[in-house]
Amino acid sequence: MHRTIQTLLMLGVVWFFAIYWRGASIKDLGFKYYSILKTIWYTFISLLFIFLISFLYVFALKSVFGIEAPPSKIDELVANRNISSNILIIVTAVVAPFCEEIYFRGFIYPAFKKNFGMLVALFLSSFLFSLAHLDLYSFIPIMVIGWLLAYIYEKTKSIFTVIFLHAAYNLILISILMGKINFLKLY
Repeated sequence: MHRTIQTLLMLGVVWFFAIYWRGASIKDLGFKYYSILKTIWYTFISLLFIFLISFLYVFALKSVFGIEAPPSKIDELVANRNISSNILIIVTAVVAPFCEEIYFRGFIYPAFKKNFGMLVALFLSSFLFSLAHLDLYSFIPIMVIGWLLAYIYEKTKSIFTVIFLHAAYNLILISILMGKINFLKLY
């Protein structure tokens, strides 16, 4: 439940500071059209990259350092299938990507870019994105995902593209954990 509250707080912060305080428009937050075919292409290529990096990361931690992946928050949701966990699965798959992308790519990234330049903004926004997920074991892969999302946002200037990618990633991850997709469990 705290994750849902955190997600909604992100939207509240964006609304207050960007829209109310600074008078920004939703276009300023990246709500701009971008080619659907290019969005699907970015998503496909990015997901291949993300799962490859995640696999290599988990493999290295396990084989080199003997560190096993602890159960993730999504593992716990999937294991405790009830009405509230089903709602949280929907929030994780759909609502969280929407809110997180508006906050981290539509609000935080442009502010950092304006003040520090693109490279520092890519790093800082992805670092904060990973930090917000409160998962020490997956900190590096989540940071890589955050960097990739910010980079794609920079290239497309569209929040829709990164929301779609983020939601697709979460949906695939949840499907893997629920056994809907027979695939190597990465987390």
